[in-house]
Amino acid sequence: MDGKIRKTALEMHTLLLCRDAQFLGTTRSVLKQLGGTSAVLDESNKAPEILAAQKFDAVVVDWREIENLGEFLCSVRRSKLNQDCVLVAIVRDLLDLRQAFAAGVHFLIHKPASVVQIERCLRAAYNAAVARRRKHHREPVEIAASVATRTIPLANATILNLSEGGAGLRMNWQPGVAGARLSVGEQINLNFLLPGTNETFHGVGMVVWTDADGDAGVQFHFIPDSERLQLERWLTACVERSVAELRDKLTAVCA
Repeated sequence: MDGKIRKTALEMHTLLLCRDAQFLGTTRSVLKQLGGTSAVLDESNKAPEILAAQKFDAVVVDWREIENLGEFLCSVRRSKLNQDCVLVAIVRDLLDLRQAFAAGVHFLIHKPASVVQIERCLRAAYNAAVARRRKHHREPVEIAASVATRTIPLANATILNLSEGGAGLRMNWQPGVAGARLSVGEQINLNFLLPGTNETFHGVGMVVWTDADGDAGVQFHFIPDSERLQLERWLTACVERSVAELRDKLTAVCA
């Protein structure tokens, strides 16, 4: 690590449940440099209310400062807004560590912790939050593609949206194949160029829905590792750009 915390366009909102003023100051400083915001709680009984009102990408909790830890963790997982958030625990010894992992915590910060250790952990939590957003993100696109199935040797299509798990597409039927249609459940091969790249993307999937207009939904079953990594990076950039644009709009409205 080069010692410099690079800012990012994707803002992470974090709930901090901790009473240690020095630790909070360091953590909030790191989050700010990462481009994130934070809310601080000093009493766990206030957590259900804020979890019901605000969405957080991560929840950082001091393992020794929760009176009813089980109830608190359940309140996080019951929250419709925050049930998929990344959980980070501040621990002091092996017992804390074992209890935290048993409770489903994703990342640990060991006290006493240096700025570098806190940043490393929060950056890992940030990356996990980005991955979760990307997994559910569906990017609107208009990409020319070629498709092939058992019944359609080769046809042209336009990809209308793209995600880590699949794509929505519209078949561009050519004269002579007007009677051919995609069928739900059949395997489909997709080939296209990701915007901004020069390499062909190959994906194998299954048709999960179709409609009378020729639109279809495809769920990916196999993508070569190198191309999957390229897709993940591309979608991450799309998520970051969309969040940055939303933040700019909000800033303009509130100015």
